[in-house]
Amino acid sequence: MEFIAYLIKVNIAIILFYGFYRLLFRQDTFFQWKRLILLSIFAIAFLYPFVDFTQQFGKSQDLKEVIENGIILSYSLPEIVVDGGQNSNGISFSQILLGIYILVTSILFLRVFIQILILVSKIRKAKPVHLHHQVIYVEQGLETPFSFFKWILLDPSNYEENELNEILLHEETHVKQGHSFDTIFSELTCVFCWFNPFVWLMKREIRMNLEFLADRSVLVSGCEVEHYQFHLLRLSYSKAAAKLSNNFNVSPLKKRIFMMNKKQTSKISILKYALLLPIVGGLFFFNACLNAEASNSSISTSEPEEKVSITPETVFSHVEEPPSFPGRESALMQWLNDNLEYPESAREQKIEGRVILRFVVSETGKVKDVEVLRSANPILNEEAIRVVNAMPNWIPGKQGGKEVSVYYTLPVLFRLPE
Repeated sequence: MEFIAYLIKVNIAIILFYGFYRLLFRQDTFFQWKRLILLSIFAIAFLYPFVDFTQQFGKSQDLKEVIENGIILSYSLPEIVVDGGQNSNGISFSQILLGIYILVTSILFLRVFIQILILVSKIRKAKPVHLHHQVIYVEQGLETPFSFFKWILLDPSNYEENELNEILLHEETHVKQGHSFDTIFSELTCVFCWFNPFVWLMKREIRMNLEFLADRSVLVSGCEVEHYQFHLLRLSYSKAAAKLSNNFNVSPLKKRIFMMNKKQTSKISILKYALLLPIVGGLFFFNACLNAEASNSSISTSEPEEKVSITPETVFSHVEEPPSFPGRESALMQWLNDNLEYPESAREQKIEGRVILRFVVSETGKVKDVEVLRSANPILNEEAIRVVNAMPNWIPGKQGGKEVSVYYTLPVLFRLPE
């Protein structure tokens, strides 16, 4: 299924990027650069499967052109496989996998939603007060100060004046730099890629780097390093309000203290971030190779047509604007999967084979004139023809701005289990 293939591509990219990040960048003190890189990793991983550079060179379209000896024969759809190893009403293994994925994803998404509700509820119940020239929300008995988007929650009675100043400087950084967006983004990535342990490791890196940024703001303001670190240690056993909030004492504290005391990374080292570009280029090349392979798998063997002038009876093998199935090729493949059945008589007689059909998408979008270019068995031919004749109307193709009839070929493989 296309969605499963997409998920696989996304998670391959995340694994590669995480390994590269951990190897070269994890110990750097370029915290702003690391924030950009970490968010870009997720963005690129989710977007690159949609980019197909082969289209720029005419090597790939949604519905592929079949070319032989330089002559365009017809448009051809990818081969559809009808598995005879299960009943037509049975549930496939891919459907089971998809069902499990949707169930777990739904549970995790609900968990994130509940956490947001908890935070919003705390904010609504808290009392807004002016403190240090800003509005904060006071919750009596709150053990751990935290921020969520533009709101800062704490109990000022728990802290001395200098400690309160450090906390506010820390949480102000989270608010002003929009760190809650990073947190929500990383959480949602874990929701959709929950099965990949590297996604959870990436989320941890994102959260930790946000704390490095906030810690640096506190120290740059002139606070004493030792006093600030002892303050963090005193709060290290407090319970966080919710995992989506930016908490003052996010663990592991040891790593935060180490980064506070670490010597600044040499500015020349920033050049190594350019090494990510070959990884990105490799992913696009990988995706292009997969698309090209899919394109090559859809070649048919119909006979070339002679060039003819445009008449109402003309059927084209190639047009300026090819016909399209409602919802595009993925919707067509799903429709064929849902409607093709392995004939029971063919299953009993252990008949299998490949049928190649050619049909016409007329100027009105109606599918007609179905013919067999390659026969497997009359029983299998009949089933393939039945389904093609039952197709809903397409969006017709155009030549010179005029709607015309166009040839298509469809390979159908009926396959029994070994």
